[in-house]
Amino acid sequence: MEFLVRLAQSAQSVLTPLGGWGLFAAAMLDSSFLSFAGGVDLWLVSQSALAPSRMPLYALAAVMGSVIGCSLLYLTMRKGEEALLERNRSRPARFGRVRYYVEKYGAWSLFVVSFLPPPAPFKLFVATAGLLKLPYAKFLIALIAGRSVRYFGEGILAVQFGEQVWGWMLRSGPVMLAIVLAAAGVLFLTRKLRSKAPVVQQP
Repeated sequence: MEFLVRLAQSAQSVLTPLGGWGLFAAAMLDSSFLSFAGGVDLWLVSQSALAPSRMPLYALAAVMGSVIGCSLLYLTMRKGEEALLERNRSRPARFGRVRYYVEKYGAWSLFVVSFLPPPAPFKLFVATAGLLKLPYAKFLIALIAGRSVRYFGEGILAVQFGEQVWGWMLRSGPVMLAIVLAAAGVLFLTRKLRSKAPVVQQP
């Protein structure tokens, strides 16, 4: 684990001066097998605040890099079912919850978690989608939609309010997660109640 942390720090120091291309590479690595601990979001916010006219390019680079990185993780997990199960055996409760959501809601669960900030277990959802062999087309559409909401949303906020957006994101991340989960719960209960409502036949 310490080796991966050092590797991520070294990669980030090399990629930061490369602008949009570096952001693309960082997003790809962060969404696959390394973790930059929010570095991609901070980088996007900083660059968009400094160069507002280039914000769409930065956001697009982050989206495409993340999609490619997630696709690599997804395809790897489709071939490595036993390895994933072994890795998550020490935390079966968390893995069980994620598996339940992916099995029940499919691509919708991935869409929601893909635009949530930490501590949402995004990579675990991606890996589980591969493990359960979620159709790749649905996986891709949900991922592009969710990541676009996240990165273009961050870029727009950075252009409007500057780098203070990053501090706001750190403070409000858990609150945002709770709001989304509460909304999902209300939606789930509404669907349940509607499915149980008696059907009134026309005379």
